[in-house]
Amino acid sequence: MTKPLVITFVGDDRPGIVESISKIIVQHDGEWIESRLANLSGKFAGVLRANIPEDNCDDFTDALKSSAKDLNINIEQVDKAQSSEGHIQCYKLELVGQDQPGIIHKISSVLVNNGATVEDLESEVTEASMSGEKLFKANITLCLAEGYSADKLSEVLEDLANELIVDIELG
Repeated sequence: MTKPLVITFVGDDRPGIVESISKIIVQHDGEWIESRLANLSGKFAGVLRANIPEDNCDDFTDALKSSAKDLNINIEQVDKAQSSEGHIQCYKLELVGQDQPGIIHKISSVLVNNGATVEDLESEVTEASMSGEKLFKANITLCLAEGYSADKLSEVLEDLANELIVDIELG
């Protein structure tokens, strides 16, 4: 029987982080299931789900923490691999506009107040090609809970887009 573990880590970027973590998973007869990894400002951060045989979980945890002392690691055991249960539909949201303080807070407030949860969020600030102004871009995968309307969410997002002077597309 295997146990699903969710592992989060962050530390200074260096070659071999993924290789060393994956090696320990393999050494304990585990399986790397899914992950999100990124280098942000010289820090390498990740979250991954691995299935580890129940009998190997304690040894795996000890081995991972002792071999990666330069990483801040957290390991959580989960009861089962959970999906977006209780959600009727998932959507992609794209936002592009001039960067401004609080933009993620404003969009996340609208989402949560309209029954949406964030499944995945990627964002960046770049320079606009013509003006050189800071341009904020976000791609969000969100899921609506039962009883909430995508049409209503679209209306509220349109109001927010007008308030922030950004383009928001929900598809």
